[in-house]
Amino acid sequence: MMLGGRLRVETSHKAAALVAVALAAGSWVAWQELWVRGGDASLPWTDLTARTLAQPTGAGLRVFRTRSDLVRELASRGRSATVPPIDFGRRTAILVSSGPRSSSAYALEILDVREERRRVVVIARERTPVLANPGAATLSFPFRLLTIERREKPVTLDLEGRP
Repeated sequence: MMLGGRLRVETSHKAAALVAVALAAGSWVAWQELWVRGGDASLPWTDLTARTLAQPTGAGLRVFRTRSDLVRELASRGRSATVPPIDFGRRTAILVSSGPRSSSAYALEILDVREERRRVVVIARERTPVLANPGAATLSFPFRLLTIERREKPVTLDLEGRP
């Protein structure tokens, strides 16, 4: 009889521990989704692409807090680049590029820039050639050069429409 009582007590302690772990895990997920990524708002940004002459070869997102770093990136490997004036004391430059493409119909579109509690998210979409507009068969380097008000948060890219 005593043995059966001990077994029930041990089983109920294990069940309580499992419930506590499940509650802690659920609370952590809720905190991540609601607090860390919550509180987001659209962040004003300026697109300087039309005033920039460059061919960034690498794909992805790069953040620049100084003009020399931006010029060095855009003019690397013997390429020439023209960058418009940016007040790096108050603004941060963000370069979003998709790398080399085989058609002039490729383009990058910035949908939004959002500030969350712990990061800034650039939301972009790559436009690809379609049968109605295949573009010219030429090497192109789609990119966008943006500036935002200076933030000390990390900047990430959410590229929609790509696998």
